[in-house]
Amino acid sequence: MIKRVRYLLFACTFDAFCSSDVNLTLVGYIPSKCEFTALNNNLTISSKGYASTELVIDCNSPMRVSMQSENGGLSHQHGTQINSYNVTWSIENLGESETYSSHRLKTTQYINVGDILFKSMAKLQLELVEPLVYAGDYQDVIRIEMTPSAVSGGVW
Repeated sequence: MIKRVRYLLFACTFDAFCSSDVNLTLVGYIPSKCEFTALNNNLTISSKGYASTELVIDCNSPMRVSMQSENGGLSHQHGTQINSYNVTWSIENLGESETYSSHRLKTTQYINVGDILFKSMAKLQLELVEPLVYAGDYQDVIRIEMTPSAVSGGVW
């Protein structure tokens, strides 16, 4: 009997007689985040009809950007006149841009970005379609929202 146990122990030292395996499952999770800040929140249109700002983007997943204009153009403080402008959105690293009329932005517009933009810059440029002619203040608000998206639908 002792000889059999010794023989079995000796045989188990070789992998062919006594093998064992283990499967390890590795998991991890990083929550998606998408943050951005505008370098200038209050834009003043120059006498030549231009304004611009840059946005610092820090996103760890593809994202979906939405833009919407409150008035669909610059609204005069004492009138019903709406002055149109064009908005051009571009992201430094991608070399692509999208342009929307303020009238079109009255309805929310979406841009899908499939690239992951860690510490990137986006530029927002506004250009009046026609010069402002009436004295007084004009105003519009553009709402921009960035949402992480696991499946963004591609780039531009």
